Amino acid sequence: NGGHQIIAAPAEILGLETIAQAMETPAIRAFLRKVALTELAPHVAAVPGMTPAQYVDLIDRRFANPAIYDTVRRVAFDGSSRHTGAVLPVIRDAIAAGTALEGLALSQALWARMCIGTREDGSKIEPNDPDWDALTAAAQASEADPSAWLAQRHFYGDIADDARFSEAFARWFKALAADGIEATLLAYFKA
Repeated sequence: NGGHQIIAAPAEILGLETIAQAMETPAIRAFLRKVALTELAPHVAAVPGMTPAQYVDLIDRRFANPAIYDTVRRVAFDGSSRHTGAVLPVIRDAIAAGTALEGLALSQALWARMCIGTREDGSKIEPNDPDWDALTAAAQASEADPSAWLAQRHFYGDIADDARFSEAFARWFKALAADGIEATLLAYFKA
């Protein structure tokens, strides 16, 4: 789901093994909660009998439960399919509605940063997508020009043409390179 994709990339970049460990990282947990409440909830159908905040609390508890052993690697696997199925449709909805999309743009910058293929500690991220070679090439090209990632039209289509989204993506991608994962997530959370 979209929530898993939002936390998988930063967790992989930080070298965390499980989704529960990702949720133990305050910056990742805060990032998920803010994006879910302010950027995802306006574009998904309400869960009967729950407010959006109650549903986010439920997801938070589930993801944070160490008894549910789910690896970051499994969740991050095949991002080219999972992002296009779970996150990009919400970005399209946010663009059409003119609603908040900073965190959604950051989620894509994080996916691109993960696809560079190295963690913050310098260790290698093993290929985890059928399109890994192409994703890595686009991500590495984005280090000089962030628009290279969005040029993957088979994923982004007209999303890449939206100035509000593409500018936010570029700003977050550069922040990740300059400031690191946790500082960038906290900057989003405080914004």
